[in-house]
Amino acid sequence: MCLHQRLACKCGRNEAYLFHRDDILPEKVVINLYCPECRNQADWDDTTMIEDVGWIIEYDIEAAKFYIGLKGVHNLINNLITPEFIFDEDYCSWYGMSPKDLEENARVHQELFPLQKKDKLSYFNELKKRRLSQFAELKRAGWRKAQNI
Repeated sequence: MCLHQRLACKCGRNEAYLFHRDDILPEKVVINLYCPECRNQADWDDTTMIEDVGWIIEYDIEAAKFYIGLKGVHNLINNLITPEFIFDEDYCSWYGMSPKDLEENARVHQELFPLQKKDKLSYFNELKKRRLSQFAELKRAGWRKAQNI
């Protein structure tokens, strides 16, 4: 089972969708979320924070070590639990490729819904075409998770 979290940024003007792989880390492992508009409020600490195209996630690293340790990971890995590890291994990262990817995916599905009723093959082909285009756009913009596509 995986946990999905919708979280408002520090200023409250934006929100992001976060994914917690295998329900290992609870929601409270995210201390703060900063959008590009409020990122200047963050007191940068590379031992607890990760930045992705203007967004900053601040993690409670000690809590992350504790919860990952509960899953039987040997204590030696505790030194390797960094914001990059948490994000890149999907223990707590964007739901999709970016903070708004879930919303964008839902929008595309809604737009294509009439086509789904008419011609399923065309629907799937158009959906694939649009998502690949979105992934390429996210990659060009520098989104961290899109770089591996």
